[in-house]
Order: sequence, then structure tokens, then C-alpha cells
Amino acid sequence: MRRLIILCLACIQIFYSVPTFASGKTSYTYSMDENGQYVKTQDAYIPNKTITDLKLKNPEDLFVDDDNNLYIADTGNKRIVKYSIDTNQVLGEIKHDEFKTPKGIFVTDQGDIYVADAGAKAVFVFNDKFELTQHNTKPTTPIFEETNFEPSKIAVDSTGNMYIVGEGVYSGIIQISTNNEFLGYFTVNKTILTPMQAFQKLIFSKEQEEKMIDITPNTFSNVFLDNNQGIVYTTTMGKSSGTGVKKHSTNGNNMFSKKIIARDDTTDVYVDDRGIIYTASNDGYIFVYAKDGEFIYSFGAPAQKEDIAGVFTRLPAIAVDKNYEIWAVDGEKGYLQSFTPTEYASTIYLAMEKYEKGEYEDSREYWQEVLNLNQMSILAHNGVGKAQLRNQEYESAMHHFELSGDKDLYSEAFWEVRNDWLQDYLIIIVGIVLLFIILMKLRGRFYKSSSELTTRQLSALPLMICKNPFDAYYELRKFRQGTFFGASLIYLIGFIIYMTYRTNKGYIYQLTKIEDMDINSIVIGYFAILGLFILGNYLVTSINDGLGNLKQVYMIPAYGAFPAVMSMLIVIPLSYVLVQNEAFVLSMIMWIGVAWSLLNIFIGFQTVHDYTFKETVFSLVMTVVMMIIVAVMGIIVTIMWEELYQFILSIGKELFRDV
Repeated sequence: MRRLIILCLACIQIFYSVPTFASGKTSYTYSMDENGQYVKTQDAYIPNKTITDLKLKNPEDLFVDDDNNLYIADTGNKRIVKYSIDTNQVLGEIKHDEFKTPKGIFVTDQGDIYVADAGAKAVFVFNDKFELTQHNTKPTTPIFEETNFEPSKIAVDSTGNMYIVGEGVYSGIIQISTNNEFLGYFTVNKTILTPMQAFQKLIFSKEQEEKMIDITPNTFSNVFLDNNQGIVYTTTMGKSSGTGVKKHSTNGNNMFSKKIIARDDTTDVYVDDRGIIYTASNDGYIFVYAKDGEFIYSFGAPAQKEDIAGVFTRLPAIAVDKNYEIWAVDGEKGYLQSFTPTEYASTIYLAMEKYEKGEYEDSREYWQEVLNLNQMSILAHNGVGKAQLRNQEYESAMHHFELSGDKDLYSEAFWEVRNDWLQDYLIIIVGIVLLFIILMKLRGRFYKSSSELTTRQLSALPLMICKNPFDAYYELRKFRQGTFFGASLIYLIGFIIYMTYRTNKGYIYQLTKIEDMDINSIVIGYFAILGLFILGNYLVTSINDGLGNLKQVYMIPAYGAFPAVMSMLIVIPLSYVLVQNEAFVLSMIMWIGVAWSLLNIFIGFQTVHDYTFKETVFSLVMTVVMMIIVAVMGIIVTIMWEELYQFILSIGKELFRDV
């Protein structure tokens, strides 16, 4: 018995010591959290069929026709392969003597097969019997004469117009008629400038701009046309600032209102009959989006040395069959891989479909099933919120939109809640306002009947500065107004209000969560900048015949910043009652407050130091320069002390070892 136990333990040890390779499910599925970070979620697709016996060589494109047949642009073998997904058989192949690098394929509803061949610089058209019917070379239109024509990807609309991605063409998607006439460029990518290039473009003359390196937009990498709705989709490789995947209107404009989450090496796009959008990236990732471009999830991964189902060495193309399985092809290893949607993915698509049909209650039930599978699903919370919004369950919708981080829809639901509240309490609000006006008038009569009070008794110095800054700062200069304690109190109160403004605005306007803030940096930054400014200005004005002393320099910003502090104090409560469409109100209040404060502070330094306008500007500029110098010196000293500390610590450790 003892020997048997020892033998079993030895077998277990051997089993666990053998290196294992990841299964297909190590191609994790990722969704997005409310902070815009990728998070792992349930598997949306799992690898199904792996087809390796087609002898593909550098395949570049895929397309599924209405009969559920898969067409493969087998570029390396200079052929097009027609493969039956239902019977798992090759139904035929298209070869042509003039094929060189057939990279793009599109099949119309009538069965016509369009092949884009960059090497042959032509588009070949075959009928359903694989007979050549058209051979379209470069159009002879004069305006297109100097354009390079090497078609790599193609899509065709119901009228026969072709949308072509040309290699090395920066002008946009080439649009050619069925008679091979150049119609123009359907859509164009915008040039994206770096901050340095934008600055140079702003200050350079025309001659200098011409000498700059030629800045060209990113080229399109693929095009797809959904003939059910007549919508063109495109992808772009390179940094595209959220426009790597586009859905175009008939005039070529991008229909996506928000930036689309996509990789910089997006190679292909495909859309199924439900409007679900799929994209592929060169490094092996597949992204899935809703009709409006909302990111659902991504899966896949770059392949390592091992052969693992679901990961790719290079992923040039994808397609979706009539059973909603995704087909992908490895561009280097030459095999096909299909992915089957899981219950999790199917439930999401059902929920979206029900919502599109207006069946909001059914949609919510399906989204609730998704939440049962993944309680942290941002997509599901957003889906439940949308359904509840349409069912006029506004408060509950707000809760789900807050969990999903969708402030646009939260604002829409909150507007309805606020509207109902105003209708219920409008009379009470009007009564309170009228009572306040009456009390203010009675207060005015009381003060008029009493003895006159001095200006100092009626208002504090900050209010005097807001009303007449020149006179108020003159009083401060003559030591008749303002105290060190009063200024310090304003700095403290201002700091408290500023921190409240940064951390406790209404959900719609609170752009950064408290847990994501570096509170220590904010606190240190507030007092460090304030201290550097006061000290720097005092030092600069001391050597430039300024009349103000350190105490007065200390008080000027405190009393002058009163409008900005009051603006924040007004904005904080308003942020809880205003919706996104009313954001301009808060912005206007803050701009007025900050501009007013800056003007007050400028007048304060000009008056207290008895400077002219130019002298005041010069002193403030030099103050900023002084602040930068001190800050840089502080950083250098801090680094040197850190290095010295580490040096002494290392010596101490060595001495301790020797002892």
C-alpha cells in the first residue's frame, strides 16, 4: 500500500513537471472598463475549425458570399480559391495568366467575382462560372493620369461602381465606374500633425513650409461595402487618433461620432447582416463593434513559436459566414481558422438586436443575462440603461449609465429626472425666489434709514477690489486695508474650495475620479506654485524699484483671486443640476472668474509697485522665469541628494558586511 501511494505521488509530480502549452482559450477576450482600460472578460469566441490542407501561400483576403462559400485570395499561389463552409470542400479555383499578386476579392449578390491585383495593376472580373468578363486597367481620365494604380483591396456597390484601395495612394479611396471611368476619390484621410509640426505650421512662412518634410496622411488598408444598406467601411494603418475604422455616408463623411478603439495596424474590416462590425489587426487581434462603433470586445493574440489555435503570426483578413462564425487566415502559415460565438457573445448580439427592433423589455432581459455572466460588464450596464431610458425608467437608467461610465446617456436620463422634479416643485421654487427678492428690498430700506456706514464697514477688501481695484489696491499700498491674517485665511479657504472643485463636482462634470488623483501632488503643487510666485515676484521687483514689500506682495494674489474662488463656489453646486448641453454655463462662469481675477492681480501689482503697464508685464514675465529656474534647481538638488543618500547607504551596507 505504501509503495502504491509513493508511486501515485511520483506520477503526479512527473505530470506537473512536464511543460504544457496554452490551449486555444489562452486567446483571452478583453472588454473595456469605465476608465477606458482593457479588462479580461468571458470568452466571446472559441476556436473551432483549423484548416491546413488548402496549401495556401501568403493569403491576403477573404470573402463570404450569399451561399456561405468562402473565397480566398491565395496571393502567393496566384489564384482565388472557392471553399464551401457547409461541406468543407474546395469548389474550385480561379487562375489567370495575368495574375501576379491577387490581394483583394469581392463577390456581388449576382455572383460576379472582383479581384484586385496590385502586381498586374488591374482589376479582374469573373462570372460565377469563373469566366473572365472584364479586365480593368488604369483609367485614362487625365486627372488620374499621374496617380499610381496598384489595386490591393476592392469593394463593389449594387450599381457596379468600384471602391479601390491603391498601394501608395494618399489621396483616398479610388472610385471607378463599371465602365472603368475614374469618378473621383470617395473619401480621404486627414493629415495628422505632431504638436511640433502644428507649431511649425503656425509660425513658418510659406517658403519655410515648402522646405519642411512632406507630411502625408495615412493610407487606407482596406475597404468593405455592406450592400444591404449601401454603406462603405474603411480601415487605416498607422496612428489615426480614433479614426482607424470608419463608417461612411454616401458623400464619404465618417458617420461615427466618437473615436473608435482600434489598433494602429488594422488590416481588414467585415460587417455581417446584423450590422456587427469586425476588424483584424496585423498582429493577430480581432475587434468587434456595434453598429454605432461602440467597442464590444476583442480577442486573439500574436503567435509565438508554438502552433496554437486562435493566435496568428500575421492576420491579413477576416470574414463572417451565415452562421456568424468568424473566419480568419494566417498570412504566413497559410491556414484557415474559424471561431464560434459562445453563449456570452450570442446573448450580447440578441440583446442588441432586440433593442434595434424596439423590444426594449426583451433587450433588458438579455442584457441582464449578460450581467449574470459578468456583473462588471460595462457593455451590459450600458445596454440595460438604454432599455430603461426608452422605457422611461430614468433614475434606474442613470444608475446603470454611471456604472458604465457613459456620461452622455447619463445626462440624457438626468435631464428627464430634473424636468419631472421641476414640474413638481416649480411653484415652491418661484415662491422662494420672490421671498428672497422681498427680503433684499426690506434689507435695503433698513440700511437706508440707519446711519451711513463707511466703505470698510459695508464690504471687505475683496469686494472693494472687484468694484474698484485701483482704489482698493492703493488703500492696501498705504496699509489702510488688508491684513496678513486675512490674506492667509483667503488662501486657506480658496484651497479648500479648489480641492472641493477638483474632487466633488457632479458626476457629469467630474472628469477624474478621486481615487485616480494624486492628492499629494495637488496639495504640494498648490502651495509650491503660490510660494514660488510670491517669492519670485518680490525678488524681481526688489531689484526693479518696486514699492511693494513682501507682505503686500503676499496679499495681492489672495484678494485679487476672489472672483475665481467665487466662480468655483458657484460652479460646484451648479454641476449637480446642469446637464451636458448646459456645460457652456459653467465654462462661462469659470472663464469670467479667472479672467477677472487675473485682471485684478495685474492691477494690484501695477498699483502697489507703482509700475507702468510695460513694467508690470516685464516683472510678471521675469517672475515666471524665476519660478522655472527655482523649480529646475530644486529638481536638480533633489536628484543629487537622492544619489548622495543611495551612495552613503551603499557604503554603509558594505561596511556592515565587512564587520
